[in-house]
Amino acid sequence: MAGNAMMPALIAFGVVSWLAICFFVSAAILEYRVTYAEKLYLDLAASRPLPSDADVQHMCDLTEPRREPWVHAELIPA
Repeated sequence: MAGNAMMPALIAFGVVSWLAICFFVSAAILEYRVTYAEKLYLDLAASRPLPSDADVQHMCDLTEPRREPWVHAELIPA
């Protein structure tokens, strides 16, 4: 009788162990894929040339608001 009483506990232990193994395996696979993707990205970023000063200045000019010299800020009455 003692063997039959332990069967549900053994089944539960087996299920929990299987879930733990699946979790650790999937976490290891995900970590490998993320690490591999980071490596590819860093290799790609390292192979690109740095932008020149003219390129940086051009990008800064694109982000500056354009204002014509004859346009003045108007005061808004409070």
